[in-house]
Amino acid sequence: MKQITSLLFVLLLACAVVVAQDTVKEAKSEKKALSKEREVTVKGEVVDVACYLRFGEKGMGEGHKTCGEACAKNGGSLGILTQDGKLYVSVLPDDHSTNPNTKLVEHISHQVEATGVVRSKGGVRGIMISKVEMATPEVAK
Repeated sequence: MKQITSLLFVLLLACAVVVAQDTVKEAKSEKKALSKEREVTVKGEVVDVACYLRFGEKGMGEGHKTCGEACAKNGGSLGILTQDGKLYVSVLPDDHSTNPNTKLVEHISHQVEATGVVRSKGGVRGIMISKVEMATPEVAK
C-alpha cells in the first residue's frame, strides 16, 4: 500500500511540474508578443462608429458633430477613419485605466494624428491611443 501511495505521489508531482512548465511557457510567449507591439501614428477623422457604419459619409464631418458627441456620451464607440477608408476603433487600454473615448471625444469631426498600439483581428482594427493631437494641414504642391 505504501508503494502505491508513493507512486501516486510521484505521478502527481510530475503532473504539477508539467503544468508549471506550460504556464511559464505561456507567460514567456505572451510577454514576447507584447514586446513586439509598437506604437504607430494614424491620421484621419474622428467619427462615431455607429453613425459612420449606418450612414457612411453622412455620418461624419462637422454636420454630424453634435450627434457624434451625444452618441459618445452615451457609450458609443469612437474611431479614426483614414483617408484610404480604414477605420480604427478606439479600444480600452490593457490596464483598463481610461475610457477609450476620453482622448477622442473633444476631436469628433476633426482631423487628428493619434498614436497608439494597433491590434487587428477578423478585419477589425483597434487602437489603444496614448496620444492624440490635431493633424497638421497638408500643404498643396
